Amino acid sequence: MFHLRINSDKCTGCRACEFACSYHHRKIFNPKLASLHIRRAEREGEISIILYKDLTEAEKRQRLPCDHCAGEPEPLCVKYCVAAALTVA
Repeated sequence: MFHLRINSDKCTGCRACEFACSYHHRKIFNPKLASLHIRRAEREGEISIILYKDLTEAEKRQRLPCDHCAGEPEPLCVKYCVAAALTVA
């Protein structure tokens, strides 16, 4: 099992991680289905990365909790993060 490290200061907001995550879970590119979310605070110019781990049953109908891309050599969000904002320990 991987331990995912998040460094929001490095995030550029490209959302490649959201697309890779949704593809892992549902085999479609839809960020609304991802286990993580890039949130932008436009006025402050800040970006944060939210990881969904513990979800209610109702929330699981929309998105699945992070499973660190079980079956993959590394989490896809890490693999496709060009800014290195997501890494594994």
